Amino acid sequence: MASDGAIQRQNLLNAFREAPSGLEWCRQHTRLCDEIVRGLVGEDGDRYAIIATGGYGREELAPYSDIDITIVPADDANPHVDEAIRKLYRALHSAFTEVGLEVGYAYRLVSDAPGLDSVSRTGLMDMRHIAGRSGLTQSLRRALEESLTSGEFIVEKIRERRQAFAKNHDSPLVTEPNIKEGAGGVRCLHTANWIRQSIGERSAVPTEAFERMLKVRNALHLVSGKRNELLSRSRQNAVAELLSEDPLSLIGNVARDGLVLHGEYTRTLERLQEARFGLASGVLALRGEVRLDGDVNAGQASVGIATATQLGLKVPDVRMVAVGAIEGPAAAYALSTGEATIRNIDRAGLLDALLPELTACRTLDPEEGNHRWTVFEHTMRLVRSIDSLVAGTFLGDLRDSIAEPEALYLAALLHDVGKRDPERDHSLFGSEIATDVGHRWGLGDNVIQDVAWLIREHLTMSRFIRIRDLMHPQTIDEFASVVGDGNRLAMLTVLTWADINAVSEGAWTPAQETFQRLLYDQTAARLHEDWQGPDPNLYRRRLLRQLSQKEAESGFEAFVETLPASYLLANAADTIRLHHHYALQASFGQPTVDFYARPELGASDVTVAAIDRPGLLSDLLGVFYAFDLSVQAIRAITTSDVALDVFTLSYTGRPIPSATAAETQRAALAVLRGERSSAEVMRERGKDPDRHQSIFRFAYTPGQPGVLEIRAPRGRGMAYRLSRLIAEQGWNVSAARVGQWGGNGAAAFYVVGTDGQPIERADVERAMATI
Repeated sequence: MASDGAIQRQNLLNAFREAPSGLEWCRQHTRLCDEIVRGLVGEDGDRYAIIATGGYGREELAPYSDIDITIVPADDANPHVDEAIRKLYRALHSAFTEVGLEVGYAYRLVSDAPGLDSVSRTGLMDMRHIAGRSGLTQSLRRALEESLTSGEFIVEKIRERRQAFAKNHDSPLVTEPNIKEGAGGVRCLHTANWIRQSIGERSAVPTEAFERMLKVRNALHLVSGKRNELLSRSRQNAVAELLSEDPLSLIGNVARDGLVLHGEYTRTLERLQEARFGLASGVLALRGEVRLDGDVNAGQASVGIATATQLGLKVPDVRMVAVGAIEGPAAAYALSTGEATIRNIDRAGLLDALLPELTACRTLDPEEGNHRWTVFEHTMRLVRSIDSLVAGTFLGDLRDSIAEPEALYLAALLHDVGKRDPERDHSLFGSEIATDVGHRWGLGDNVIQDVAWLIREHLTMSRFIRIRDLMHPQTIDEFASVVGDGNRLAMLTVLTWADINAVSEGAWTPAQETFQRLLYDQTAARLHEDWQGPDPNLYRRRLLRQLSQKEAESGFEAFVETLPASYLLANAADTIRLHHHYALQASFGQPTVDFYARPELGASDVTVAAIDRPGLLSDLLGVFYAFDLSVQAIRAITTSDVALDVFTLSYTGRPIPSATAAETQRAALAVLRGERSSAEVMRERGKDPDRHQSIFRFAYTPGQPGVLEIRAPRGRGMAYRLSRLIAEQGWNVSAARVGQWGGNGAAAFYVVGTDGQPIERADVERAMATI
């Protein structure tokens, strides 16, 4: 089959040279790939579903497009299913390598749908069933549709387009166009259709302009001999010759077609002003305005208004009535989207319900001669200052690095509310008010503490800048002891600048800017100066070179046989060989903690290999929490009494810096060797290992493993505290996803009982009732 496929593919490429075309050629290419996939399924087709996604799902395969495939198992716990998928993985890799195409794999359970990020969700919007059990494909499609919040999805798609335009070009009238991602590229029509689908409208029919753009893209791939989307000057003559066009007119034709495709995108955005779609739970967009659909919580109403504001929809000057206790995390998320949202929430009358402490200061005179505005207006302009920061600047990058912007914005909104009592220190009184608000809203303890601390200390940095000797080491030591960690330092630095900048024009001076930067740099160095560890990537590369010199690896084949299919689909061969080496070291009592930067994810993969024991996962998560690392995903595997866990972690929204990685590595190894406990590490870093974890709601789907889905307040320590609760029940976690959507924290843990036994629903309900 593979050899025939390679011949047929070459025939297709030759046919394009003879008669170039766009969508029709792509469909023929897609059908060929479908035949290859279906020919590999055989009698195992009832064990899984094979789904084409992305361009493969749309039947738009260019000559060197990736073959994006999602596999949905019928029973994730069935070893026969596992072996069937492992067999399919090997066959697909071999067949498409021979054909000359790369395959991108994803392994999805239907229960994964609610927690999928917008990129994964988008790829699946174009899903097309290829082979296997069609019912699984239908179930996944239905789960995606039911869990879609249209407004939030559209905001993400528009953000992605803006980023792509900024990276490539924001006008189709360009001399070196990116045929796929630039303004006027094929992605404009794709995005328009995704948005239309999300609001219940039909996708646009491909136009002649789209057909011609696909034809140019096919030609560009062919003359490049690889996947290439940039029609550079060096490629234009070859593409024109292949298409039998005048090289001088090629770019003009592409620009004209690009204007059509870009127009499809912009008209779709305009349609949002007329359509009806969901903005949040109980909040609708209707003909360009926000509407509440029945009884709505003030927190969810605020999320809906935040989404509407980002989409440019109108919030009418009519007081909206929200009911029930405030969903604080949702409200905090909405307020963190900036001044425009807060003004709209105020316009709708909801700010009085959310923060009456702030609206009570609407006309309050701060009674400070240098303040131009009332307390309320000063606060709004402080938020405006934070919003105005741009990436690539010192303060802009600091703001973007903050792990939980909700804490910064809530502190900004409440920082001066203590001025309503002139007899009290407004910083201390405001901190108390913020603590009350946090408890009233049901926020997590870590958020409440950060907000209260920020308000209590919001004048501290300004005081150090103005009256302290910033060159004296004791000054830096003292200030470092006040802030404690890099995240609080970043929040306080941004808040200090924004607060002073919003006092009046010219309140923030060049001298203050110089001294603030000096104080920040020295304090940041003080917080990390003793940790200059080696770059873990250097060790990785050296180890891979050593492994590649071996002709055989003892036990490697047996090791691979113990790995689940989901692991094989997610890891390259070199990574698997490296993990085998780590597992061997661990079996001899030498644990490994390895860091590998993933810039494309804004995170790092941390691989841990150690002798397995009860509570190991929660101990590791406790160490990561101690160092302010945010957990995105966990994949836990046990082979021959060795735990091989891979964590995807980020540090303030980016890959873990080498110094932090070295510090974390040292602490984790000490815990794995029994030299210290994770609780000691957390306490040393100012974290409470026994802090209670609030939970909004949970759902459990029995199975092998069972899926425990939890909604909880957002916070870096959520993964640790939830894993601790799971470990206390004697359950084991085989995998987890941790993320956020709609302003809340969300986690899905894949769990089994002692000795791998399934956990009954009644056992889960009984355990969760005690939390």
